[in-house]
Amino acid sequence: MATHWKKLTNPNYLGAYSIENGQDLILTIKYVNEETVIGTDGKKDNCVVCHFVENVKPMILNSTNMKMITKLYKTPYIEDWTGKKIQVGIEKIKAFGEVVEALRIRKTIPQIQAKELPKCEICGNDIQPLSNMTAEQVAVYTKNKYGKQLCSACATKLAQKATEQNDSEGEISNAVD
Repeated sequence: MATHWKKLTNPNYLGAYSIENGQDLILTIKYVNEETVIGTDGKKDNCVVCHFVENVKPMILNSTNMKMITKLYKTPYIEDWTGKKIQVGIEKIKAFGEVVEALRIRKTIPQIQAKELPKCEICGNDIQPLSNMTAEQVAVYTKNKYGKQLCSACATKLAQKATEQNDSEGEISNAVD
């Protein structure tokens, strides 16, 4: 596989060079906010930055891409974009007197193949993603901690039970002392 020279400069944000073999990225928006961005020339600029649930660099959103998200999800409010899926690809555009590659959000909402979620071994419900963990990561974590794949509700109940047992055992040992 070839390495794009821009990857060697270790930029902090997604760029057209981040997309391997022209394969679009399907990403889930974690949050969007305005941030001070320091360019490769050291110049500071306030930009709108989109962070993703997936383990990829954030993306600076220009007005073209923000308008596309607004159109896709029928809301201009960045708070409403959280959890929404977008498909990011490369387009050749004219900029600064030359044709360059730029990241563009595609005009359709990505259709993700629904994969089977792991099941909770207590209640039988699907294990859902939690915080920054995928459903699969939650299943592995709870299996390691409790010996069973658990949904967050069942894991919370087990944790509370364990805390109550520890508290009552502490009271018994204090009464014996």
